Amino acid sequence: MKTFLQRVALGVAFVGLAGCNSLTGDALDTLNVAVFGPESQISIAQVAAIDAPVLLANLGVAEALLVSPGRGVGLSEWHGRTEMLLTHHGRLVQTAGLPVDVIAPLAADDPFMTGLHAVADGHEITRLVDYPAQYRTGLPQHARYKRGKVESINFMGRDHQLLRVDEYIRMPELNFRARNQYWVEPDTGLVRRSVQHFSPELPPLILTLAKVEGGAP
Repeated sequence: MKTFLQRVALGVAFVGLAGCNSLTGDALDTLNVAVFGPESQISIAQVAAIDAPVLLANLGVAEALLVSPGRGVGLSEWHGRTEMLLTHHGRLVQTAGLPVDVIAPLAADDPFMTGLHAVADGHEITRLVDYPAQYRTGLPQHARYKRGKVESINFMGRDHQLLRVDEYIRMPELNFRARNQYWVEPDTGLVRRSVQHFSPELPPLILTLAKVEGGAP
């Protein structure tokens, strides 16, 4: 692992994360821009130069390029200089090094296990969420799904035709409600872009799977 991180360290950057503890207007205003354009400040050349899967992340005004030592699909670790994200079929299930860290594993019958492209409208599920630093554990998170339409999403210089699936979450103990959005490949269910709310204290985390298994962006 150490050798891998040294090999890609020059391509990994996380900017401005410490400033995202407060939910500022500027941070919220970046949401639509980060999802639909303009292109990330991280260049196509930077992504192409890394011989590993690449995940781009936006948290408010912060931007990051993270890499995985694995295939970048299924259960995947993504590493920055001081941060780690764990995703499971595209959904954020654990963080380390963010202003608020979370552990939110998928349920055994989670729709992410079989692919969001196959989820039925109105499907509901409950997961259990932990916020270790706040000594909050086992908090129920209820999720309901709504299928959208195929949309054109541009990243890495290309238009991608992706199916949008909305996930409406609520956590009564925190008085927290939010809508997560996932753009998935219609034939495989692979999540290529998502907007995920994981804490009521932070703006949503916007993730873009820019490269899979070390291939071309």
